[in-house]
Amino acid sequence: MSFAVNYNAVVAAAVVGSVIGGVWYGPVFGKRWSALLARPGDRMGQAPLGLAVAVAAALVNAWALAFLAVNANVTGALDGIVLGFFAWLGLMATITATMTAFEGRSWKLWLLNNAHNVLVQAVMGAIVAAWR
Repeated sequence: MSFAVNYNAVVAAAVVGSVIGGVWYGPVFGKRWSALLARPGDRMGQAPLGLAVAVAAALVNAWALAFLAVNANVTGALDGIVLGFFAWLGLMATITATMTAFEGRSWKLWLLNNAHNVLVQAVMGAIVAAWR
């Protein structure tokens, strides 16, 4: 097992993933997301804490994808997209679906969040696989 990941790729993937999230939950779907959460857009909770957690999570996420890419010998952007898709499908989609069911949340919210998640995983997977 190798831990030799390209940390420049990890940082780049985390930055890109964070930018996608900012655009997705801001101007593109921010109002819809707030409505599905039944929370006004101007009261989104602990924004500084949320941003700090989001950045840390993006770095860990990108590192984990890079680790998987190295150890599964995934190279190239297309294979990275596939890796990101299966990481989303096997881990994120299933966990968030279970949480949605037990928490009684809207499946529309699940869809909105997971459309973002699969996009971010695919893009981050492409970056870390292509830039090994």
